Amino acid sequence: MSSTKQPREKKKASLGFSILTVLVLIAFITLMLTVGKAPIVVVMILAWLVLVPFALYLGYSMHETEKFALDLIKPAIGVIALLIAVGGMVSIWLCAGTVPALIYWGLKIISPGAFLLVAFILTSIVALPTGTSWGTVATIGVAMMGVGLGLGLPAGVVAGAVISGAYFGNGFSPVSDAPLMQSSVLGIDIWDHIKFMAPTTGIAWLISAVLYGILGARYAGTSVDLASVNDMLASLESLFHINVVTLIPMAVVLVMMIMRYSALMSILCGSVVGIFVAVFMQGFSVAEVTGFMKSGFSVTCDNALISTLLNRGGFTSMYELVAIIVGSLGIGGILKGTGVLNVIIESLSKHIKSLAGLTITTFVASVITNAMVGTYYFCMTFVGTLMPELYKKQGYKPENPGRIINNVANCLVVFLPWNIGAQYMSSQTGVAIKDFAPFAFFPILIMLVDLIFGIFGIGAAKYTPEEMAQFAAEEAAVKAE
Repeated sequence: MSSTKQPREKKKASLGFSILTVLVLIAFITLMLTVGKAPIVVVMILAWLVLVPFALYLGYSMHETEKFALDLIKPAIGVIALLIAVGGMVSIWLCAGTVPALIYWGLKIISPGAFLLVAFILTSIVALPTGTSWGTVATIGVAMMGVGLGLGLPAGVVAGAVISGAYFGNGFSPVSDAPLMQSSVLGIDIWDHIKFMAPTTGIAWLISAVLYGILGARYAGTSVDLASVNDMLASLESLFHINVVTLIPMAVVLVMMIMRYSALMSILCGSVVGIFVAVFMQGFSVAEVTGFMKSGFSVTCDNALISTLLNRGGFTSMYELVAIIVGSLGIGGILKGTGVLNVIIESLSKHIKSLAGLTITTFVASVITNAMVGTYYFCMTFVGTLMPELYKKQGYKPENPGRIINNVANCLVVFLPWNIGAQYMSSQTGVAIKDFAPFAFFPILIMLVDLIFGIFGIGAAKYTPEEMAQFAAEEAAVKAE
């Protein structure tokens, strides 16, 4: 007699079962983060086990469940390599003087009448190449708060400008964890994701700049003690040779990007050029620079703000984010592989018949998951796995929901008092959330502009008729198996 083990019969998840699965998952993540105070990276990995009983009930073995998780992770290996390269590039841009030069020239243009505008621009400049809102606010942002208060500006207004610039970089920078993770979940190139976000981001940024310019104009003629700014300038001058040569590594990356070279190759080439600048311009040894590339830039400085801002980067700085992405994609893979997401998608597709409906649903789902779980990693994973299939059914590319999810997940946290992001911004600026929230123009505007573009289909990315025909043929082939 044959003792071959027969595969278990698979059940199709009902809508109620699918919703229950998602709610249990959200409850687990929320409780572990808020009550258990567990690190997000650990929670996202352990969440796989939470989904196992639901997968077993549907007839899937643990081996199959593991395969579902890994199947969604495998395509992200390129993004993981890119993330590690980005960490190295950040440290190289720091030791080569690229980022310090941007900060230095930004600080040089401060004037009382244009202070709010300059604070917004300067934090944007710092956040864009570093890709960190927290690091930007904790360093250059703190310095801007001191100058702004010295000018007699309301603390809430200054904090709003600082936070706006920081979150512009965090949501739009190709080296930030938000765009990198969102593009990996969507399965699209990081530069395609950035390019699609550029119109709405640019509009929101320009409107914000105008508003800060108008608000700041009323303080023209005010005198201020720029001692803290001068201290920062002196520290930068003592540490680096500041000149246009230091911008070459960044220029190389931008030019290669414009020429459509891959993000990974562009960043690696820019890093190599940065190594030469760091060695021959800044005087570091090859051993020191490559060590920075691995473990992060480290420099001793009397100015605590400058030290905090510059000591970062390196391959190792990305390891935790890589683990979070692996955990998040694994969750999405299990939900997708067991059919739980498909049931929800099928249910929603019966009621959503337009791009406006898709846009509003994506926006609301992003707000709810972000508000409930308190971390944008889950929002990006869950909504980023759920919604693209609905868009695809109507002929729209994943860049469309990706833009909304990216910016809602990134910017909404500023306004949620229970979220660690808002609490951190409040602690660093010394301003209550309710006081800076009305003046955080960019986070507000980017979500509104995205919503308007999506509802009215402005610049929507569509599949060609040939691509849609291919999708239909592939779907028919799968059903025939």
